[in-house]
Amino acid sequence: MTTPAEKARFREDWRGRRRDLPLPVRAAQSAALTEALLQWYLPRAEHRRVASVMSYGTEPDTARLHARLHREGVEVLVPVIEPERQMSWVRWFPDVSMGRSSVAPIQEPLGDRLTARTMQTVDLVVVPALVVDAHGYRMGQGGGYYDRFLDGLRAERERTGRGPLTVAAVFEHELVRPGVLPVESFDQPVDAVVTARGVSWTDPEA
Repeated sequence: MTTPAEKARFREDWRGRRRDLPLPVRAAQSAALTEALLQWYLPRAEHRRVASVMSYGTEPDTARLHARLHREGVEVLVPVIEPERQMSWVRWFPDVSMGRSSVAPIQEPLGDRLTARTMQTVDLVVVPALVVDAHGYRMGQGGGYYDRFLDGLRAERERTGRGPLTVAAVFEHELVRPGVLPVESFDQPVDAVVTARGVSWTDPEA
């Protein structure tokens, strides 16, 4: 079992690798992964609803993705942080009003907060990751928000047979072979990974 200190060092190492990626490379890869995801998703859109993280700092930029989805008539939902490490969802659109989160030093869209039940009519969820392996296991920033969300989403899909696909958006070097990440019993895999090279399916049983 990986200790908290070891996981902290692992995260800091991958944060450093991301910071070291030159800005033009980050921008070019963000644009390419956006195009790859749109080309894959739009012909398959059913509900025309996508839930997606709002990127910040050195993360792959999702602003272009959100703007393109909006132009294509796809409703975009973004997460907002709730107490006790939970998330709800708010509709995003250009020029949406923003306000400071009540539980974190970040800006979040203002509007009606939608619960996880909303996911029943969402086609796709774009989740953040520092690094993700070919089995779909990801490492995030350590807050645990998405592990809880993905766990609930998977349980609901098993119960109802419905629910969105989940995809992690990362830079090319952040998609790694199985065995590189420390994986715990509570970690939840995503269905796919998108990089500048395209969308690839994951298989936690392989």
